[in-house]
Amino acid sequence: MKAIIKLVIAALVVHATWRAGNVYLRYYQFKDNVQQAAQFSDRRPEHELRERVMSLAGQYEIPLAPEALQVRREDNHTIVDATYTERIELLPRYFYPWEFKVNVDTFTYVAK
Repeated sequence: MKAIIKLVIAALVVHATWRAGNVYLRYYQFKDNVQQAAQFSDRRPEHELRERVMSLAGQYEIPLAPEALQVRREDNHTIVDATYTERIELLPRYFYPWEFKVNVDTFTYVAK
């Protein structure tokens, strides 16, 4: 009986780790690509960068609402802030709402 309980607990831990790990992997991939998009968008207008970030959110299945995305540009300084909540199934049929924040702050240098 003890062995069965230990196996069930181990299975629940593996399940939660797998589910949370997949969500975090998508978050870090999304954040990395947003950083690259911001860093190499020096000559593009803000609305194009906004569209690119929303496209990346769709690509990585990130539930990002357009109103939760802020893009600001000041000279060679680009700031992208986004917040979204993802429901992670930590236990079977138990979902936990986890809030993710993407804060990208880049400087671009344009050679003249």
